[in-house]
Amino acid sequence: MKRSTSWSHMMTNQNVAWIDERGTWLFYLGMLLLTRYSVGVTLGVPNGTAWTIVLVGHSVVTGWLFHLKRGSLLTWEDDGGKYDRLTYWEQIDGGREYSHNKKFLTVVPLVLLFLVYEATETRMFAINLLFTLLVVVPKLPVFGSKKKKHRRGQSGSYALLFKQEEEVEDE
Repeated sequence: MKRSTSWSHMMTNQNVAWIDERGTWLFYLGMLLLTRYSVGVTLGVPNGTAWTIVLVGHSVVTGWLFHLKRGSLLTWEDDGGKYDRLTYWEQIDGGREYSHNKKFLTVVPLVLLFLVYEATETRMFAINLLFTLLVVVPKLPVFGSKKKKHRRGQSGSYALLFKQEEEVEDE
């Protein structure tokens, strides 16, 4: 017997659905702390250097994943190319700005910068600030709306993307 798929499941973007799961934020923070501990123990570097490595690594990975990578990493999910022109950041929470998930993902690099600032010497601050800005600036709505307008035409609205697809299907 075939199980019916609910409409809400069909509309859920499986690329970014993981962020709405219970415990995701705690897991995310736990992985950062585990990485910090692992870097400190494995490489035997001082506290400040270990935090700098975590911040730079986090910035590189999340910068690529959220702001440079477009489409789907889940290649086994057949989304019909619906998300091919959208970055992960644009896909999270349906593209809505100021959602709880987006606020969390914006605050994490800033908290990392604060932790690194407290633990490192002043000469490392410029490097840490640069890598933090590289991931925080693209998250700002002002920057995001220009980016969206450039990619999808005149409107940066994620909802408009779905509306246009529905009109095409109706024809």
